[in-house]
Amino acid sequence: MKPTFEHYPAFLEHYQVDITQSLDPANFGSVYKAVDKNGNSLVVKSVEIHPNYDIGLYSKRFQGSQLIQHPNLLAYHEFFEFKGEMITQVVTMPYRSMGPLSEQHDLTDATKKLIIDQIIDALDYLHQHDMVWQNLSSKHVLLQFMYGNHIPQIINYGNQMPIPLAYFADYEYLAPEQFDPHYTPDSRSDIWAFSVLIYKVWTGRLPFGQKSATLPNSKIEARILGDWTPGLFENIPEPYRSIAQKGLKRKKDSRWNNCGEIIAVIKNYQAKKQFIEPVVVSTATTEQRIIRRKPNRPINWWLVLLFLATAALLGYWVNHL
Repeated sequence: MKPTFEHYPAFLEHYQVDITQSLDPANFGSVYKAVDKNGNSLVVKSVEIHPNYDIGLYSKRFQGSQLIQHPNLLAYHEFFEFKGEMITQVVTMPYRSMGPLSEQHDLTDATKKLIIDQIIDALDYLHQHDMVWQNLSSKHVLLQFMYGNHIPQIINYGNQMPIPLAYFADYEYLAPEQFDPHYTPDSRSDIWAFSVLIYKVWTGRLPFGQKSATLPNSKIEARILGDWTPGLFENIPEPYRSIAQKGLKRKKDSRWNNCGEIIAVIKNYQAKKQFIEPVVVSTATTEQRIIRRKPNRPINWWLVLLFLATAALLGYWVNHL
């Protein structure tokens, strides 16, 4: 159901919303493009929650996003809450024309590595500020093209409380422990989701399947909790393949302990590769050197003997002067 923003004059004093088409119709809640009084393009996300299920998640997430600063973390601009039969919560954030990472299909391998490296740095930053993302996905990574590079910007972060399973529209990135009703936020759950993201970026598929009419959340959950084995790891380059394989261990104690370990693996691999790769000399330069170099001449021993004999005669003559 599309929200009727006309019921919220306090919101409409600041924004004009186009609700003719959702920017993310498959996700939980409604996401629309908006324009503020200054003509700036924004994104408006509206969620309706029954009062019996309200845990203040979005207001706390908004507050959390205001406390930290990182180039890859996209903070909310404003938060509105309207209470009635249903609690309507609305947040605004900057609009990014490139859209989410899930819609990008023609990225080069170098660009993928750059994006993934920035995401793990931002994830490490979140964890250092006692926030566990819990709903990392390619839909929640927006791309911006700046200075010749793709800059990923994370949304829907700022979580310091466990997100109930009922708040997830799909289970594709959830770690096994997140299906436990007594789940406690853990950075290793984010590492699981980050590994799913690596798999998605390089293979174009999700390791446990993508939600559809024939693959509902219940089947995805069964695969995550069961013995389902993803089969496309060979399409992922190192060191990201090894990172994802360890990050998708069902027992969280078997995964990476923190993002710092992953960052160290990436940096060590890059340093080692740079060290062992030979310096490539262009063919043209080599040919020029060969042309300029005079060929080595063989030694003529008779010339050496003649030189020695001449020196001896000259010495004899000088001694008798």
